Amino acid sequence: MEEEIERIVSSVFEQDALVTSMIVVDDSGLCLAKRGPISEEAAGLVASIAARSEVVMPLSGNPVVPKSAVVQIEAENMVILVRKTAGVVVGIFKNKPE
Repeated sequence: MEEEIERIVSSVFEQDALVTSMIVVDDSGLCLAKRGPISEEAAGLVASIAARSEVVMPLSGNPVVPKSAVVQIEAENMVILVRKTAGVVVGIFKNKPE
């Protein structure tokens, strides 16, 4: 699993030059992988953001396939994307395009 996560992290960085950091965590906030200038302390916060987003999402009508929100946090010069997918939570930190 670790190799697959590392492969995915590498592909995100290759596909988008604006990505500065990425963190992958489990549901409890344990850091599974990280790259870039981001603290492992962010792992719990990223997991919490994903969990809270599920609370406010309407039910999909299919309990087997729940909806997964993409949370976008914008600051003056950066964007943070958080999403739960495939049993992990991914946080992507990007510079805003100029």
